[in-house]
Amino acid sequence: MTTSFADLAYESPAYDLVRFRPDALDDSIVALLATAIADDELDDLRRTLSADDRFTLTLFARRRIVAARRASDPTALGQAFDGYALAGLDENELNCWFKGALYFGRAMDVDLDEVLARFEALADGPSAQLATVAGQALDRIEHLAQCYLVETTTSHGTGLLNTVVVRDALPQSGLWSVSGITGIPTILGAYEVGYDIASRVAAVAAALADAFDALDDHVTSDLRHDQLVASAFDIVTSGSYLPTRACVEFYVDVTEGLSFSVKVAEVDPEVTGYSAEQLAELADELVDQMAVARGSLLALFLVAPDFEDLAYDESDEEFDDDPLAVYLDLVNGVLGASI
Repeated sequence: MTTSFADLAYESPAYDLVRFRPDALDDSIVALLATAIADDELDDLRRTLSADDRFTLTLFARRRIVAARRASDPTALGQAFDGYALAGLDENELNCWFKGALYFGRAMDVDLDEVLARFEALADGPSAQLATVAGQALDRIEHLAQCYLVETTTSHGTGLLNTVVVRDALPQSGLWSVSGITGIPTILGAYEVGYDIASRVAAVAAALADAFDALDDHVTSDLRHDQLVASAFDIVTSGSYLPTRACVEFYVDVTEGLSFSVKVAEVDPEVTGYSAEQLAELADELVDQMAVARGSLLALFLVAPDFEDLAYDESDEEFDDDPLAVYLDLVNGVLGASI
């Protein structure tokens, strides 16, 4: 059985919630939801949803949350909750985007009791129960970072970056520690520090992504929070990753040439153990990598592995051990203008 959502799928630019761009599909889903709710068909529709349909609805809800924040629009926020009511909630979505939506609703003076009552009436039982838990916990949310979200400002306007917790560390030497790759200190009173840093790093990453998008045959992915893999610098650590104050990643798909990933990180040598410049030098020593440091910022470029040709001969005249050097002027220009 197919649903009204079977032929609906967002194009890749819609996935990027930092470089947020309008998409006509949002309006189409708003209309479908409104019709299903008005005709009391939400339960019937929910039973026919595929995994892809639920993914589309979840992305829709996230996009409406960003749109609501950008325009201080309670209507868009309500549409996000309706999307979640149909798609369903799991604990990951609850603890991040759903709580973030409640956080924004509180800032807009929305009647959250009314919002949650509507959601519980429209959602299935498990999702309704999770929403009740989120509503009860809202008083303890003092900062957006507690929802694992960072508000960003780029040339595209306001956006949101979803962060991920990997590990926690206690403060050392009077410095605020960071939680894994979130760039968010583990001490509640210092949330704003990591929040601001992650936003700045996202802005630089967005500028780089836009510059690559402007090149022929180059298409970038959405911006995501990420981490620096120690092996990219040939560094042996107690874990697989180097702690940073914030790290954002995107992928560049090149039609005629080598595709590669880009990571932009804020490096604190007292936390990481290395300065951005030292890490850039270490990364440059490895084949198929390029790194540029500007102050405390590190931009790392890694060629995507080609599993069809894992072996190479350095004596081959066509072998290029620095294939990304062609982008060096572009990267230096963007970093110079961004910082």
